[in-house]
Amino acid sequence: MVYITSFSGKVYTIDSGSGVELYDTGSPIVGSVAVGNNTVFVGCSDGNLYALDANTGEPRQGFPFRAGDQIWSTPTVKDGVVYFGSLDHSLYALNATDGTKKWAFETGGGIASTPLIVGGVVYIGSFDKKFYAIDADTGTQKWIFEGAGNWFWSEALYNNGTIYAGSLDHNVYAIDAGNGTPAWPKPFKASDQVKSSPVIAGGVLVVASEDGMVYGLDLKTGEKKWQFDGIKAKVLAPLCAAGGKVYINTQSNSLYALDAETGRQDWNISLGK
Repeated sequence: MVYITSFSGKVYTIDSGSGVELYDTGSPIVGSVAVGNNTVFVGCSDGNLYALDANTGEPRQGFPFRAGDQIWSTPTVKDGVVYFGSLDHSLYALNATDGTKKWAFETGGGIASTPLIVGGVVYIGSFDKKFYAIDADTGTQKWIFEGAGNWFWSEALYNNGTIYAGSLDHNVYAIDAGNGTPAWPKPFKASDQVKSSPVIAGGVLVVASEDGMVYGLDLKTGEKKWQFDGIKAKVLAPLCAAGGKVYINTQSNSLYALDAETGRQDWNISLGK
């Protein structure tokens, strides 16, 4: 089954090419869904986190959970807990079965990115220009990275002890996952804001800036290995990687496939209007 959301507030399920409306929240949905334990979790602009039966769309008992402001963050489900951020400045951890709050961690700004959970730690950036590492079980802070000059919007990426995070200050940061210190000599400067989530493919970190530029970076140093400038449209959606290829969905409704090791374009197709 495939679950998708729309800005109209609806959640859809797709099976074998046919789509069915699963639930209508009645308010715009900015993020996507998380699925765990036969439950679909989705945050909404009405400030609610909904939990729906994955087969019937019926709301789970104990939900929706009401945050203090809009929820643009895509939730993450891990070990029976659902994690998500809100524009009320808080990161929440709820019991995924009954919706009871385990903890809430407050930052200095709204949180719209998807929580990244690795080794019992939640990694997430905030609109306060800071990036946080938080104990997933207790909600206590482990460290803060304060080197950015603007919001963190997209989901970060973990690889071999390093966190990679793009910022609206045009920079891509590499942060030591253990202590929050910079892992590169300097951040990589892109040509525009980085709202798209990065990927690793072919041994290369691939990031895209909003203006459509795509970069292949050395994982250890942040040095640019290649640059692709063939996309003449905005890139906001997360990148996708498989089999050494990177797939990029653009605001011109075109999908591009690049070789991650070289940056060479394999193909692009129009997805229609």
